[in-house]
Amino acid sequence: MFKAAIRVNKIKTVAQLRGATLHAERHDEIGKARVREGAVPGEALAWSKAEASDRDYLAAFKAHKAEMQAGERKNAPLAMQALCVVSPEWVQAVGDLHDRDNPRNIALFDQAKAWAESWAGKGAVFGARLDLDEKGGAVVDLMIAPVRNSRAKLVISTQKALVDLKAATGERNEYAALQTSWAEWCRAHLDQNITRGLRRELTGREHLSPETYGQVMDKAREAVQRPAESLLGVLQAVDLSSGETELLRDYLLLRGEISRHREDPRSYAPPKGEVDQEWVASTAPETQDPWKLISAFRKGAEYILTAAQRFGVGLDELRRPDGHEAGRKWFPVLADRLHLGAVVAKCGAFCAHAEAFVKNLQQSDSSRKLYQDQLWPHNATELVARYNRHLGLDFPQHVTTEQKRDRGVSQRQEVVKFDHRSGRTGTTQQRDKDDGWER
Repeated sequence: MFKAAIRVNKIKTVAQLRGATLHAERHDEIGKARVREGAVPGEALAWSKAEASDRDYLAAFKAHKAEMQAGERKNAPLAMQALCVVSPEWVQAVGDLHDRDNPRNIALFDQAKAWAESWAGKGAVFGARLDLDEKGGAVVDLMIAPVRNSRAKLVISTQKALVDLKAATGERNEYAALQTSWAEWCRAHLDQNITRGLRRELTGREHLSPETYGQVMDKAREAVQRPAESLLGVLQAVDLSSGETELLRDYLLLRGEISRHREDPRSYAPPKGEVDQEWVASTAPETQDPWKLISAFRKGAEYILTAAQRFGVGLDELRRPDGHEAGRKWFPVLADRLHLGAVVAKCGAFCAHAEAFVKNLQQSDSSRKLYQDQLWPHNATELVARYNRHLGLDFPQHVTTEQKRDRGVSQRQEVVKFDHRSGRTGTTQQRDKDDGWER
């Protein structure tokens, strides 16, 4: 029996459409990295509503709106991206997985588009692609912008289309409805031996970039594979030495940080040390040995760097042009390596911040102020920025100034903060809580 699965992400910004275009055209670093050896980059079955290019999804989206005479709803998604998956073995049963002339590749490509328009509406798909240049296959990438009538106006509404589909399938949530609907369509139009994948929660990510596309693709392929053995059962059956236990401990620690970063990359903060920044600020001026305080402050971040080094994911490896390949043996999924790279970079930046923060508190000469990029690990913020780009994250640098005005005199209180997203130290001007001004 073969399996069918769906993965969906909502597209909320024009920047995401541009990013999807760059990935489809293999202009981004990660898109290039996913091309298998010997393949022609960009080889695919592809179509879009754009006149000039079958992969320019921004142009295709604009053409779609003009064709459908539909507007956008404020603060609503512009479109959704659906990855329609079947077991690769189904395609391979009649030919090569990466052959554009394989009749099953052609049928999968055509039927995925037909399926989406069966519930999203005729003409709802504005882009479709089945990549043939990657190691995997049997995944059709659809760009969908359903149009619905709202107060006598035609508007793009992904939510209404999903609600309608849920009602039609009788499923409890929209994503389960997509899974069921796609499996039933595959059975009816491709092969009666194709069945629905295991019921498991679909990815809840709503931010899609060229790099997270790879993560979604890996999740999609995972959905049609045989369920893994119970981790607990495996551990109970294995006799581990003390060294192996330590290795497993560090591996699981890094896995946990990958998951934590994936859940909310913008708010990720390195693991806590033995003391927090507030305690350091009050203690540093009276501490004779700064390193004892620095080590306690950044202990959690340093441990991550040490653990990552054991698996070949050190800062030096990440700085290489092919840094996203570091640790492939232990972390075969590209998305995991990207998130781990971001974790290591941010922990490195925090280590440099901790040293600068403590030492600056211990000396009063502002001309001798230390900056974190001057300290170990040097220029870690550049690595943070690199992995933010890999993951489609964009963090503008800014300083917020809040002023207290008392009898015409401005008073400012400077507070040092570490931005875990950008890896940089910043200052914020804060007012006293009782200043009486509206915020």
